[in-house]
Amino acid sequence: MPEHDTNPLRSRAQRIDFRSVSAQDVETGVEAAVAEAETALEQLLAREGARSYADTVDVLDALLERVDRVYGYAYHLTSVRSSPELRGAFARVQPRFKTFRARLEVDPRLYRALDDVAARGDVDSLEPLQRRHLVKTLERLRRAGAGLPEAERERIAELHVELARLGTLFTEHVLDATNAFALDLDDVSDLEGLPPSVVEQARERARAAGRDGWRVTLQAPSFVPFLRHARRRDLRERLWRAYNGRAEGGPHDNRAIVGDILRLRRDVAARLGYSDYAALALEDRMLAGVDQVRSFLATLETRTRPYVEREIAELETFARDALGIETLEPWDVRFAFERWRERRFDLDEQGLRPYFPLPRVQSGMFELASDLFGLRFERVDAPERWHDDVECFEVRDETGTHVGTFYTDWYPRADKRSGAWMNDLIEGGPRSDGGFDPHVGLVCGNLTPGDDGRPALLDFEEVQTLFHEFGHLLHLLVTNVAVRARGMGAVAWDFIELPSQVMENWTLEPEALARFARHVDSDEPIPARLVGKLLASRHFMQAWLQMRQLALASVDMALHVDFDPTPGADPHAFARSVMVPFDIAERFVPTGVLCAFTHIMSGAYASGYYAYKWSEVLDADAFSRFKHEGLFDRGVGRAFVDTVLARGDSADPGELFAAFMGRAPRIDAVIERNLGPLPDALD
Repeated sequence: MPEHDTNPLRSRAQRIDFRSVSAQDVETGVEAAVAEAETALEQLLAREGARSYADTVDVLDALLERVDRVYGYAYHLTSVRSSPELRGAFARVQPRFKTFRARLEVDPRLYRALDDVAARGDVDSLEPLQRRHLVKTLERLRRAGAGLPEAERERIAELHVELARLGTLFTEHVLDATNAFALDLDDVSDLEGLPPSVVEQARERARAAGRDGWRVTLQAPSFVPFLRHARRRDLRERLWRAYNGRAEGGPHDNRAIVGDILRLRRDVAARLGYSDYAALALEDRMLAGVDQVRSFLATLETRTRPYVEREIAELETFARDALGIETLEPWDVRFAFERWRERRFDLDEQGLRPYFPLPRVQSGMFELASDLFGLRFERVDAPERWHDDVECFEVRDETGTHVGTFYTDWYPRADKRSGAWMNDLIEGGPRSDGGFDPHVGLVCGNLTPGDDGRPALLDFEEVQTLFHEFGHLLHLLVTNVAVRARGMGAVAWDFIELPSQVMENWTLEPEALARFARHVDSDEPIPARLVGKLLASRHFMQAWLQMRQLALASVDMALHVDFDPTPGADPHAFARSVMVPFDIAERFVPTGVLCAFTHIMSGAYASGYYAYKWSEVLDADAFSRFKHEGLFDRGVGRAFVDTVLARGDSADPGELFAAFMGRAPRIDAVIERNLGPLPDALD
């Protein structure tokens, strides 16, 4: 980067000035980074003579890291500080970056150059990780089409650029459709049943919008408690229909985009010689193939169905007898479940919130990581942050060595996309002086904010979300791989959720709860009676939730294997037909379920949504070792770091799991943890 370049996105500093980034910076920064990468790539490919790993693979990795970092910063800002200007700038440069990336992947010169390195007699002298990286890179280029005729390569590159454009548009439509809806209420009786804090937050939303009364939105901290607690059934229905109809028609319509994305993916796969897109996507996964994934999903469905059938039958009886709901509807499910939970376990979800103040949960989470993994966390001033809600932390290991930096951004905003995620802004790698660059990541979510300056009081699902995203962050922070490109970001997609999901297990352990579940005012630990009720209810509703995940995973596979996206074909009707057998009844499946399914339409989970459930198998099984040897045992934590967290993609994921557990994963652990003993009728 030229020394006079002041564009913050082009800085190589560990912490860039996010607050000062303008739309113009996005446009010029990405453009300049791509141009430099193109020049560096041409110089690499034009060089004559014998090639080595250092002058070819290392040079390629370095130029890609530089351009990917700039683009990653820009993409991050569109997720947390979106504006019409920023969106416009990103839309103009995204094709430039995606075209460079797509054409690089299919460049026959690069493929030949890497193949030349692999064919040299001294390749055996490479470190095992270097050989793995070389082979994996060649496989990636082959799957991208680098060995195809020029016309085919160019067409595949064009398809990838168009898919990126459609994916961005899809995400923007979901965000805009989410923000476009508001349920404005003028009579406080319309909010009957809602906890006082939720009512007050609704009033604050109305005030912020310049109106009286109360406002309910489709953001999770507003939408979820309304469906759980509001007694007005007609209003629950209105909100449910709005949420499940996002981007299904109107000015933010994603219906046609879904078909276009599926058609282009099928086209890419066919041009590369694959029967379908899933066959292409699954080739380098832990479950390597459609048959393996479908066998896994079918096994888990068979094991889950007895639980869910009994659970739903009991719920319908409770709704009829206790709530007067003769026919259960989709907008009744969460409401009925919550009332049943209260009746069955005498557990008031809102009564738990005072014991989960965000600052205490966060510090307890840090303490857990300190005990298990030897990390130390320190909040630092961060004037570069993109919003006042953002906080910055530095992380050091037991020797005091700086291992990374991360930001937290917990609350929903109109310019921030929904959901929860961890971004790896910078992946650490080895330096020429023998040191190791620290990592930089961020943890985002949409947790319920506090009232009147008080700390946010989380519900239990939000606590688990926080631990989940923190697990991803830990994976990034402690990865220590000599080849940067084989770090955390290269991990197989059906292994990547293991570190995040395993962290959730501590939220249901009394010894761990005693550390971070403390009353917001008195700092008294959560009473044993509440812990007992929480643990007694741990399997409650889990069968229904698990079947819902299996339905979405099955839709994902069916769309990318069985559905023929020819003109006139209806992917939405097809998706509903796949989901119906998993749900209570056909009317429970939204007509536009795909229109806001960002995970598979614009995210990285296309043909990979099953990974959430597969990773649950891995995490439930892996956690059994902590349960057996010690929840806070430093030796087990060190083993988990050494065999899983720190290893990135330095070995096949099955080998990494076996190194920690001493065997292959077993499905029984997740059945027992999520669902409990088999229903009595089937014992």
